[in-house]
Amino acid sequence: AGSAGSSSDVSKADHTHGLERTFQIKVIDDTTTLTTGDGKIIFCIPSDIGGWNLVDADAFVTTVSSSGTPMIQIRNVTQTADMLSTRITIDASEFTSYTAAAAVIDTGNDDVATGDLIAVDVDVAGTGAKGLGVILRFGA
Repeated sequence: AGSAGSSSDVSKADHTHGLERTFQIKVIDDTTTLTTGDGKIIFCIPSDIGGWNLVDADAFVTTVSSSGTPMIQIRNVTQTADMLSTRITIDASEFTSYTAAAAVIDTGNDDVATGDLIAVDVDVAGTGAKGLGVILRFGA
């Protein structure tokens, strides 16, 4: 219960980085308390980004954690590999990961192929946090 599964994407050409696409995925609805667990949502890599790499990962909650730091891992189910060597964190009393220590992408496991299944795992929930979304950017 609580998984929404909506997403949107924005394509852009960037002269420095080449083609990139950002996916914002609502993982848990805004009224559901964040809990730990693997595969809170699993999505499939579409053919238009097959062969690309994960280049950035952020997350947000819609009710902040009163204590504790929510930690989120992005996992390639198909390749059985965690994609982040340092997980996404959201500091207590903050809505987004933008002000926390940056997630670090594991460059040995950052590639995705068409049809790969990607999971969002919650390793630490924090206290009282509700709702969860991830913002993932892939680049060619």
